[in-house]
Amino acid sequence: MKRFLDFVENNVSLILTLGVPLGLLFPYFSFLKNYLTYFLMVVLFLTFLKMDILEIVEHIKRPILLTYILIVNLILFPVIIYFVFKPFNLSYVYLSALVLFAAVPSGVASGAMTEIMRGKTPLTITIIILSHFVSAVTIPLVFFILFRKVIKVDYLGIMMTMIKLIIIPLILAILLKKSVQKKARVLIDKNRLFTIIPLLFISLVVMSVNYNHIIHNPVETIKYILISYPGYFIFMFLSFFSVPFLNFDERIAVMTAKTFTNISIGIVLSLSFLDPKASLIITMAQIPWSTMILPAEYFVKIKRKSHFF
Repeated sequence: MKRFLDFVENNVSLILTLGVPLGLLFPYFSFLKNYLTYFLMVVLFLTFLKMDILEIVEHIKRPILLTYILIVNLILFPVIIYFVFKPFNLSYVYLSALVLFAAVPSGVASGAMTEIMRGKTPLTITIIILSHFVSAVTIPLVFFILFRKVIKVDYLGIMMTMIKLIIIPLILAILLKKSVQKKARVLIDKNRLFTIIPLLFISLVVMSVNYNHIIHNPVETIKYILISYPGYFIFMFLSFFSVPFLNFDERIAVMTAKTFTNISIGIVLSLSFLDPKASLIITMAQIPWSTMILPAEYFVKIKRKSHFF
């Protein structure tokens, strides 16, 4: 049993990627769609348990750095994606979907990804929190500049989402660490192992929910998946190299914050303001999201080895 648990902890990226085939093999797991929010809350709760909350406060005291990261992630990257794909004469549907995909804030699960890759998790959490609020301004700005299109963002909805996904897990983690220290210690010591479970279910549910479309439209699905992969790799490489002045662990934090974006917000906005097919492109981008942990972890291992040796 210990060998199996050690294997799981040491092969996190492989285990998480298994969610893709498992979701196709067991599509009835789609009933868990309504519980995805709670899976994310568990992920954040486990992440906060291992983290010193005061470290988030310390990062907030670096306004110039955070402003730079947010400008790069939420404004520069959408502009880069626009000009990278514009020469391919893509239709407005495709191009607007890709720009929105690049403009959404950092995903809540990116904090766990940073933890898995042993980066500076508090920095990622800080970026997650701030990017959700700032993106309410930057997404409409980007779309107006690039497409002359007006997009209205639900500010109240974003606020409620932040309270549910971040504030509640944060309070619960603080209370547990103060009141039941021994149980908290067990969760902290096996943090990677416990975090894998909700992340695996998130990946599995995403595939289950999209099962019918994938099975009945395999060619279209592959096309949508392939068009989003270059975006993920642009996010991964450029975000890491956009902060050469930070230490290695902080660069990982910045990289994961951009690579593992909040696709759900993109889906909601695309359904409201873009063509229905654009929402399908962004929905299918969840599949590469589920597999990006493999190349991201491999990239970090290579860079870590070259950095320290």
